[in-house]
Amino acid sequence: MKFRPEIDGLRAFAVISAVIYHAFPGALSGGYIGVDVFFVISGYLITSILISELQAEKFSFSEFFGRRVRRIFPSLVFVLAMTSIFGWFFMLPAEYSQLGKHTAASAVFIQNFVFWSESGYFDPSGETKLLLHLWSLAVEEQYYLLWPLALWFVWQKNASILKLMIGVAVFSFILNIAFVSGETEAVFFWPIGRFWELLLGAVMAWMSIFRKEFLESSRQKIDRILASTLFRYTPSLANTGAYNVLSFTGIALLFGGVLFLPEGIVYPGIWALIPVLGSAFVIAGGAEPLLSRVVLSNKVALWFGAVSYPLYLWHWPLLSYGNLANAERASVVFRVSAVLLSIFLAWFTYHFVENPFRFGAYKKQKIQALCLGLVLLGGFGWVNYKFDGLEFRFPANVRQFTDNVDFKWSSYVQGNTCYLEEAELLLHDPSCYQGRGEGVKVALWGDSHGAALYPGLKALSEQHNFELIQLTHAACPSLFGVTSGYRKDCPENAEQVLRELSQAKPDLIILHSSWKHDDYPLTPEELRASLENTVDRLKATLPESKLLLIGPVPRWQISPQRESFINLDRLSGKVSEMQPATMLRDYEATIKNVALEQSIGFMSALDVFCNEQGECLARVGDKPTDFTAIDYGHISKAGSEYFATHIATNLLAYLGLQSAENR
Repeated sequence: MKFRPEIDGLRAFAVISAVIYHAFPGALSGGYIGVDVFFVISGYLITSILISELQAEKFSFSEFFGRRVRRIFPSLVFVLAMTSIFGWFFMLPAEYSQLGKHTAASAVFIQNFVFWSESGYFDPSGETKLLLHLWSLAVEEQYYLLWPLALWFVWQKNASILKLMIGVAVFSFILNIAFVSGETEAVFFWPIGRFWELLLGAVMAWMSIFRKEFLESSRQKIDRILASTLFRYTPSLANTGAYNVLSFTGIALLFGGVLFLPEGIVYPGIWALIPVLGSAFVIAGGAEPLLSRVVLSNKVALWFGAVSYPLYLWHWPLLSYGNLANAERASVVFRVSAVLLSIFLAWFTYHFVENPFRFGAYKKQKIQALCLGLVLLGGFGWVNYKFDGLEFRFPANVRQFTDNVDFKWSSYVQGNTCYLEEAELLLHDPSCYQGRGEGVKVALWGDSHGAALYPGLKALSEQHNFELIQLTHAACPSLFGVTSGYRKDCPENAEQVLRELSQAKPDLIILHSSWKHDDYPLTPEELRASLENTVDRLKATLPESKLLLIGPVPRWQISPQRESFINLDRLSGKVSEMQPATMLRDYEATIKNVALEQSIGFMSALDVFCNEQGECLARVGDKPTDFTAIDYGHISKAGSEYFATHIATNLLAYLGLQSAENR
């Protein structure tokens, strides 16, 4: 197929957009559209090749898939191997086990389905999954598997290829529109919600082959109209007027998309038409238009277009590990370094891995070696996943700190019964608040951070004979009228909790949440207003119940376990007991002031876990794995028990019960 420089330029645009968006989201709010550009390009090129070979009666499944293996597998095998080797030395067992699972899925190109299945609230953040970006490669490979078979079958039956393409594309687009709001993850990851993008490229390929004369005559008519109107004073552009308009429109759509599409929209949906049509217009315009030559066919664009595939493969694992090591987003210096390193690795991979396998002799042997390599990597990943991250990698004195710490955390907090983790769950199990005795009752209301207090308070309730009621929801704070990015029904959940509290009639209601959370980003002033409203409503509905506000827990800059793993003295096996953390003192002050003004109770979690220097306890128990938190800020079972022990005296006094010290 003839080299199309503007298509390499489109590849450059797509990969640069994706890299900048992943490294610096604020710089390109719509940088995520780069993947859609790749889909259109793939649909166009693959269909052009398939139809040309079918016409010439030279099509062979073995030849087609052999070319795909030599094009896709070399860089993929290399990157998967390097991430597995890197993870062996630098990842905790739970992290490495997850990487193994994703490596195995990548080896058989089903990682889009795996990531879709992992889209629950407490699944590790996508920003810490080293192979998350390979979902799009899986969609393309699924297309490469199904489309040649469908096209060959229709060709053999002398049926209409165009009807097939349009029919499937329309069906896929309708599903995308119909389900994008309610099933966003499914539409995003599943191929059926994305095939319309690839098939638009396929339709363009069909038109360029079977309707060439019609397209040319239409172009000439449009050129004559444009020559007397739009390009009246620029005759040098008049001969390719239609192509220039297409190119300009396409490039405007693409740059408008990356610059102005907001990050929080429901995607793909109707918004995906912007990059898809933009890419289609650029391809239809060809290589001659002035803007395509200047923007997409310059030397820099062509260089990035050539290395776009390995650059896409490399950039995310490097950025993702920085996020993993830092619990939240890595520093700017790290991200800049990761981008520069990924560019170098892309160049190296393109010249010394991809091209030697893609071109030259011994094609059959290369294909066999690449397939074997991918099978071995997938098998190793599966073993890694099934055997919990191969903890034997570490010596005994290190291994004592690397045990999987509370990754079954939800079982400690009555997950999906009294702590509702799944977004579709609204009602707590009646056992959470009904059928209790006549003794003192304490209710715990909050989000996942509130649920984290349950194990410690439960142990305290058993020691001092009071009933503990837990009514918590993932990503829904103990506030009325506050919506959440993870689940839209938080206001309804809060009303349901109020009804459940009215049935239980607890003596004390404890309110604890993250208070500052990405899913409900409240400023201290907004938090104050919401808290005042919440306290007023609780007092009005349950006037006999006391109220207790617990301030925010620390936000560790790196999870306590990972910080200990990084800074562990491998010879002595010693770790630091204290770690730097974000204190959220402004939020604590707001909560404390509301408690004072409303004459209700307040207790500080920061005073329990942290010192005045901004350092907080990394471990709270005798065992090496008694880390304070399981991640950036959800306290562990050991952390919960430690906290409950330290507030016991004041809590029992507030309840009017005799504390352990006064017995």
